[in-house]
Amino acid sequence: MLTSKKVFSVFLYTFLLTATTLSALTLAEVPRPIGVPLAKATLYRPNGDNSWKCLDESKTLKFTQINDDYCDCPDGSDEPGTSACPNGIFHCINQGHRSQDLPSSRVNDGICDCCDGSDEYHPTAGRCSNSCDELGRAEREQRKSQAEMLKKGAAKRSEMVARGQQLKAERENRRRELEQRRQEQEALKKEKEEIKKQAESLESEAIAYFKELHKEAEAQQQKEDDNLHQQLPNEAADKFMHYDTNKDGFVEIIELQVDINLDKDRNGAVSVEEAKYFLDERDRVDLDSFITLSWPRIKPMLMMAQGIFKPPQLPNEEEEHEGENDREEKTGGNAEIDDMITEYNERGEEEAYEDDEADVGEGTVQDTHNAPTPEYDEETQRIINLANEARNSFAEVERTIREIDQEIRDIDDQNSKDYGPHDEYAILEGECYKFEDREYVYTLCPFERASQQGRSGGAETTLGRWDQWLHDDGGERKYTKQKYAHGASCWNGPQRSAIVHLKCALETRITAVSEPNRCEYFFDFETPAACDEEAFQAEEQRFKDEL
Repeated sequence: MLTSKKVFSVFLYTFLLTATTLSALTLAEVPRPIGVPLAKATLYRPNGDNSWKCLDESKTLKFTQINDDYCDCPDGSDEPGTSACPNGIFHCINQGHRSQDLPSSRVNDGICDCCDGSDEYHPTAGRCSNSCDELGRAEREQRKSQAEMLKKGAAKRSEMVARGQQLKAERENRRRELEQRRQEQEALKKEKEEIKKQAESLESEAIAYFKELHKEAEAQQQKEDDNLHQQLPNEAADKFMHYDTNKDGFVEIIELQVDINLDKDRNGAVSVEEAKYFLDERDRVDLDSFITLSWPRIKPMLMMAQGIFKPPQLPNEEEEHEGENDREEKTGGNAEIDDMITEYNERGEEEAYEDDEADVGEGTVQDTHNAPTPEYDEETQRIINLANEARNSFAEVERTIREIDQEIRDIDDQNSKDYGPHDEYAILEGECYKFEDREYVYTLCPFERASQQGRSGGAETTLGRWDQWLHDDGGERKYTKQKYAHGASCWNGPQRSAIVHLKCALETRITAVSEPNRCEYFFDFETPAACDEEAFQAEEQRFKDEL
């Protein structure tokens, strides 16, 4: 049962609501309870029996129970004009300014939320002045200024659109050219490949034939070397027995001094130093040491004594004499003999003889297995050169095709990117913009990456790489935000990422950077590309409709 105080309050509310409803009827010419927007006016009409259903159709009430300060409907739809329902919504008409929805809990709370004061209609709530006309005028001036700026920005945007579409057309033309060129190169590749196969086949045959001849020559040389290996040790051994006069198994200094052929300085006697030279600076050597160390030095001396070995002649006599003088100062007059012995061992036995025929059993043996492969004959080398030219030509065509394929991939990558509904953002790719605050220098390269670097220098940290476009908070417009993802990982945290908010302006620049959440960065980015005149006009129409 209602108390007398409650009855009075209901009566007072009913009176005020009736008056407010009549006022709303005058303003909007559509009857509806206070707190109900014009769009929902038809939902608040009584049935024939003066009944009314909650908007969620959970209950049927008397129409007079709407705004009676008692919450009957679970969805709060029966109390749009009071604070009785915690989930109710109050609609401010705000004629002359923008309409507004607010929680019904803020109705008659003593705070003026609606610029027309309609949310504070209870006598005890206090009076609110109507500031809608003033606010509307201020917003209209602001929007007028925005419209003028947008008009200039839209003109620049049109230029960006034209340039973006031109770049796209150029990429498509270039791709067609590359495809045509690639087909030509593929045909040329087949030709070069066939030429290469033929040249390599001839090359293989020529090299095989040359190797066969070379193998026969090596076999003959090996046979001769084997004979030398068998005979030379015997000759050295015979000479060892000749020098070893006391038959103690060693050749000593005194035993070499009797051989005048070992007189290096030609002074008529073999000195101790000269004898020790042939003994490898030792006092005596055994048979093995004599063969490996002494014989290569003694043999040239014996050959010179027989007149069957001559040292090499320098091409310039003046240089020869100068060289001799220098070496004599260093070697005590034995430089010429040392050179002869060295030349004998370097050239090999068979080249040391004056005559063309090798004297089997004389000289030092060289290991032919370690000798470098002889140069090819002129015809074989010519065939090899032709094969090399064919291989190089084929490789050049292949390299050209790889370069073409890479350029096609780059073009396809660009074409796959969304540069806006009219390619207006295309010219921003390849450009980078910077913003400095007290600690960092931020860089944004649209459609590529976002990064951060300390003002004092140091390594650059990637905040994210181009990922996708995002819709605005209302979910209606797509080209208002960009996302850059998969940046460098934070310490014990996620990978960094960046959201770029795009705004219309006459110049392209970053105006602010913040980090509202750990490792998540927000960029405010202004550019004429964001001056979408159609979207602004649609928003302007909504604003006028709300007014």
